[in-house]
Amino acid sequence: MSISGVSYTTANSTTVAEDNLSSSSSLSQVDFMTLLTTQMEYQDPTNPVDNTEMINQMTAYSSLDEQTQTNESLNTIIDQLSSLSAVSSSSYLGQDVMAAGGVVEVEDGVASDVTLNLDEDAALLSINIYNSGGSIVDTREFSNVSASESLYGQAELNPSGKLSTDGDYYLVATAYDENGSSIDVSLSSIGTVKSINQENSGTLLILDDGREVSIADVTLVS
Repeated sequence: MSISGVSYTTANSTTVAEDNLSSSSSLSQVDFMTLLTTQMEYQDPTNPVDNTEMINQMTAYSSLDEQTQTNESLNTIIDQLSSLSAVSSSSYLGQDVMAAGGVVEVEDGVASDVTLNLDEDAALLSINIYNSGGSIVDTREFSNVSASESLYGQAELNPSGKLSTDGDYYLVATAYDENGSSIDVSLSSIGTVKSINQENSGTLLILDDGREVSIADVTLVS
């Protein structure tokens, strides 16, 4: 009689445990330990319950719980870093910046300036100009260019008005010495920051003429 009494208690305890399990949408490690110890306490000593499956589930949920906590911590850190980045980026507002890359903005048929840097005198300087669709629209060539940092704008890039459509144009420059060997040449965009755009790929500075430059490409702030 005592054994059947224990069996009855075990059945009821198991039913209660299952009801609690199904009614909870999120079980913690503590919940699983409570269920396991309760089941062991009330089990029939002549027919002990095999807890292997429950232990396996507890281990799986434990790993999931730890991973969830790790993900939540990482998301918190990412949010904090994004906030710090936004605060830091705001210091660029109203500042004149120079950023690596040759991008000019044409507005009302007038091209903005870019800065060109030559490491040494060039016998030939060639600048290919591409529209936003990636098609070349013009090539400008210059002879006997001295090594210097110079501004190239409407007079140099758009004297014939070929850049007639307003928008962004992208420049690719190549330079050669008198022997035909290539020379290092770089282009930089310059302008005043009027707004900031935070994107998943990074922070973009919007210049006063509408051009966008990555904050990672900024080489000078004045």
